[in-house]
Amino acid sequence: MNYTDFTIRARDWQGSHFKVEVTQSPVDRMRAAEEVAYPSGTARLLRSLERKNISFEQLRGLGEALAQSLLPPTVRHMLSQSLAGLGAQDGLRLRLVLDDARVANLPWEYIYWSRAGEGLGLDGFLALDPRLSLVRHEAMPAAPAPLRAGWPLKLVVGLAAPRDLPTLDLEAERTLIEEALGGVHGVEVVCVDHLTVSRLEAACQNAHIFHFAGHANFVWDKEERQGVGLIYLEDEAGERLPFPVQHLALTLRAGGVRLAVLGGCETGRRDGVNVWTGIAPALMQVGIPAAVAMQYTVYDDAAIAFARRFYQALAAGLSLDEAVVAGRLAMLNQGAPGDAEWGVPVLYMRSADGIIFPEVAADPALEPLRQQQRVTIGQRVAELHAELTGLEIAQAGMVDLEVTQEIDRVSQGGSVIGARIERLNGGLVQASQRVGEVSHGGRLVGVRFGGKG
Repeated sequence: MNYTDFTIRARDWQGSHFKVEVTQSPVDRMRAAEEVAYPSGTARLLRSLERKNISFEQLRGLGEALAQSLLPPTVRHMLSQSLAGLGAQDGLRLRLVLDDARVANLPWEYIYWSRAGEGLGLDGFLALDPRLSLVRHEAMPAAPAPLRAGWPLKLVVGLAAPRDLPTLDLEAERTLIEEALGGVHGVEVVCVDHLTVSRLEAACQNAHIFHFAGHANFVWDKEERQGVGLIYLEDEAGERLPFPVQHLALTLRAGGVRLAVLGGCETGRRDGVNVWTGIAPALMQVGIPAAVAMQYTVYDDAAIAFARRFYQALAAGLSLDEAVVAGRLAMLNQGAPGDAEWGVPVLYMRSADGIIFPEVAADPALEPLRQQQRVTIGQRVAELHAELTGLEIAQAGMVDLEVTQEIDRVSQGGSVIGARIERLNGGLVQASQRVGEVSHGGRLVGVRFGGKG
């Protein structure tokens, strides 16, 4: 999918208000910024989200409050126009430039906008729409380094399991990454168990991607009066060794890392005081083009589900944008109904596009694999009197299916079904139905499936 930037900048914090403007989009840019209010009444919802005790209705309410602040009327109008102009293989990259730390600390990945013709279900969460990539951009007076890397590509998987911290299923995460990328020509996967400082420094030499599997934290420094992001490595005795974000950033930069994937809890967090104290933003500061991190604690099985789909997508030559959405959807489908884990990952990216493996993306032999992971069906009907089904299959597994149906009028006896699937084993099935009129006796069904594997 080819993503075009739709850049939203939030700036000029004053009291409980700030300004929002579109600085780049397929249609144009805003002539003047709009003043918006900090999302009110969200403190309790944010606490419930962080404690993983939030209902779907509460999560949607939080998302709607976030949308009220970041998507005022002019921004929504421009976003609607930009979405309407997308081709079948086009997408929008919502690039968020959040100048003030108090705004940047909000979980924008849960922003909810129920567009015309849609209900009040999951489809209103923008981060779950494959056509939309939600990216945080750290503005700085320096050109972004290129994300693309030439062959051979080296991925370092650092696994740290200090014996004085809760046990994690790191072996499963390592196995999934090796399986996803093991068959990709020119990609070397180097796994480092019991990650210490010296092993980290040695492994990251000439590395392109660094994946951290282990514990992380965000703690308050009383003397500095600010939060400090850190990951936990192991010392020589196997005990926890706090490794500050500044040290990690410099180590990865020295090795040549272009993408850091941080599976530890709270690796995408910042304190609202210093924008660089969070781990992922600090990586951007030293020139690393992209990072994927977690803004809250994340369940172990959800982190594993994300890693599996994320690297499967990259191995097929899909972009970082698409891989993150795929990972979110895997977390969504893996969890119980109402789980909000899918919004925990945060994508930071300053590079102009999300292609990491250009040779893989250009390899025509892998096109069937890419199509297996994203199937798009479009239907256009003026007036419908019978049944119209966009997609009907027995089983869907680890694949993104998108069905778009446009019907001017559903007459009596007409029935529109976006997708009918007997069993869903993972991935995403998204049905978008734009209907002008539904007569009495007409029927609309988005997705109907027998069960989830």
